Amino acid sequence: MWSGWALRSSAILFLVLLSVQLYISHSYLRTSSDISTDSQLAERRNWLNQGDRDPHGAAHHGTFLFKKVPPLAMFDPGLYPYLGTTVRIEAHVRHRLNNLPAENEVAIMRNSFMTPAQMVQGVLPLLLIYIGFASISREREQGTLPLLLSSGMKWQTLLASKFASLSIVAILLSAPFWGLLLWTTIVSSFDPTNNDMAIRCLMLLTLSIVFLLFWCLLSVGVSATLKSSHSSLGILLVFWCVTTFFCAPLATTVASTLYPLPSQEEVKKWSDRKKYNPESGESIFKTTREDLERKLLTEYNVGSIQDLPFKFDGVVMQAAEVQTDQIYESDAQHLNSLLSRHDRVFAIVSAFSPYLAVRDLSSALSATDRQHHEDFSQAAEDYRRHLVLVVNEADAQKESPDALRGTTLWQSVEEFRYRCPPLSQILASLLPPLLILLVWGAACCFLFERSLRKKQFG
Repeated sequence: MWSGWALRSSAILFLVLLSVQLYISHSYLRTSSDISTDSQLAERRNWLNQGDRDPHGAAHHGTFLFKKVPPLAMFDPGLYPYLGTTVRIEAHVRHRLNNLPAENEVAIMRNSFMTPAQMVQGVLPLLLIYIGFASISREREQGTLPLLLSSGMKWQTLLASKFASLSIVAILLSAPFWGLLLWTTIVSSFDPTNNDMAIRCLMLLTLSIVFLLFWCLLSVGVSATLKSSHSSLGILLVFWCVTTFFCAPLATTVASTLYPLPSQEEVKKWSDRKKYNPESGESIFKTTREDLERKLLTEYNVGSIQDLPFKFDGVVMQAAEVQTDQIYESDAQHLNSLLSRHDRVFAIVSAFSPYLAVRDLSSALSATDRQHHEDFSQAAEDYRRHLVLVVNEADAQKESPDALRGTTLWQSVEEFRYRCPPLSQILASLLPPLLILLVWGAACCFLFERSLRKKQFG
């Protein structure tokens, strides 16, 4: 059993590490946000300053979009470091996001509990176990429990006071986390451009505190139920290790074994095979051009594409773009179906792990889960189609004083602006992990209520 000095030292160390990690996360958020904003502005300037470049070349040269760090990533970066932050926009190609921040981290940093949310949701419960595992059982082992009860203290009052004391410790140890989160809530409530950021902050704050209270209930309940402090500690440690430390890699291993995912290069080959059709040697660009040429020559009753009232190349570009859009949309749906199988495996494993459930809720509220990543990816794809359509329509115009060219053309392509989806849009995805947490919370309450009814003197 830990001495009082060891517990106090561990608590102080945890507070220091949590405060330092919050400072590092805040600094990273501010720096990354500035870099993303500056990079996006620079790309916009490059796009507007292309001069008299031909539209066809501009469509292929394209531009870049940069994903900003969500404000709540300071507390829970979730999957943000692993899903890419930059995407190239060009004609005929739907690029996946690349430039993963996690690629710049050493392996030990990627696989450790080194984010504020992980420290509060994963490490702090372990510290609460060491503080609370002997809260009742030690009184029983030292023979002071009968004395306390015979002096007039009720058994329910004793358990409630132990729970309240441990809860106060949990709230104090997590104070840097929820304090900064509360400040973020207040600040964001005055910013109308932040959608429902204040509500997200409050929900994340409530989620974190309630999750810690569940661990306090569990620790005191187990200590009151078992006669031995060693048994209490052993059971609580095994439960923490299994649910917090082993379930996540287990889910990853099972999902990867049952449903292996393709690499980005393999996904690219899916589209390339459909576009260029190596078996027949007939690419969709060639067949689209030939089919469209026959159709338009017949429709306009002319003998050459030069006699058409518009530039044929621009029309072909857009027709081919529609074909490639369908290919990429089909491949994206197939990839999402594979990823959804992984999600189902994690959902099943999460049923046995309150930590995985609270992690899923936390990253969703922080806008750092895969659903928010896919939302940005779709917004980038919608912008790509807008850009290509505007440029292709200009390319289809024959040269004339009224033709859309130069700066006027580049300005007609809207500037990319992305807004985080409203909370109402992701509520359905929050229900499964929320239900799992409610079941685990009910189990903790049942154990504690059972302890309230049952007195054990030794």
